[in-house]
Amino acid sequence: MQVSPQFRTRNSQFDGGSIIQVKEGVSINMAQAITRPNVPVFVSSTFTDMQAYRRKVRDALSQLEAIVRGMEQFGSKPGSPVAECLAVVGSCRLYVGVFGMRYGSVPDGYDKSMTHLEYDEAQKLSLPSLIYILDDSHSIPARDVETGTGAEKLQSLKEHLKKRHVVSFFTTPEDLQARIMHDVPAHLERMGVEVTGELVKAEEASDFEVLKRFEILPKLFSGRQVTIEFEIVNVRSAFSENCEALHLEHGATVASSVVIDSGQTFYVYGEREIALQLLSIPKGSTIKARANTAFGVAKQFLFADDEPFAERRSETGLVITQILGTEPADT
Repeated sequence: MQVSPQFRTRNSQFDGGSIIQVKEGVSINMAQAITRPNVPVFVSSTFTDMQAYRRKVRDALSQLEAIVRGMEQFGSKPGSPVAECLAVVGSCRLYVGVFGMRYGSVPDGYDKSMTHLEYDEAQKLSLPSLIYILDDSHSIPARDVETGTGAEKLQSLKEHLKKRHVVSFFTTPEDLQARIMHDVPAHLERMGVEVTGELVKAEEASDFEVLKRFEILPKLFSGRQVTIEFEIVNVRSAFSENCEALHLEHGATVASSVVIDSGQTFYVYGEREIALQLLSIPKGSTIKARANTAFGVAKQFLFADDEPFAERRSETGLVITQILGTEPADT
């Protein structure tokens, strides 16, 4: 039986305002009542092209008992569509922006799309914001790709997002769901909400099955979270082309070729704090870690007849997100 993750506010209080709806629940040991707040989250994206992605976001947030607000909840209201939409943004405590390949419709009298206006409103209100951008290498139907002026505005917006925020790139709806399930609890913690219990995806394949499928269809199975064990041997700085393909920070990422407990060989990567942890672990130690499968494409410059040419090359790997434990080598 799956148990929904539970939330409780530190000091049994989350927010003194009327926006947050708090309902009483029961702790696991049935001995003490705890509060479980419904946290309003605004999910912003274009609609028609992103419906499958929005469903996965909604599924992830429902496990967190968050109130998902967005255009699906809009009905007939007395004010103008823009004013009513921005009022809903203002009623939320967390903004999730999902940006695909369409800029979206521009309301009459405005020069920005509705999605762009929602983002601007969230920033004006200083809402905590999670930003997700569809990976350019991920294939989507041509009808879902903006052209002309809209494409130019979308590119400009994405450049702004990448400069202002730590952006997460996603591919499939399942990939986006996994990233939401990883990121949102940490933000809720910062807001004073304590998260207990495990988040699980329905009908989730075993880690072994995911990794076998990832070897064969890396693009389709990118972004899946797995738990792995491996012996650490050589750790080096990750090459720039690998970082570019997998959207890792060059100069702050390490890599190592390892054989994991399933018998498969992968490159594992660690950024920043994880990189420092990997470098500090003695060679020969066994590491247990959580990691995300990663796939991407980068340009590689080669030479033929003394003439340079660019070749697109795919890269795969496992990006470590948490080190769960280490065991020293047998002496």
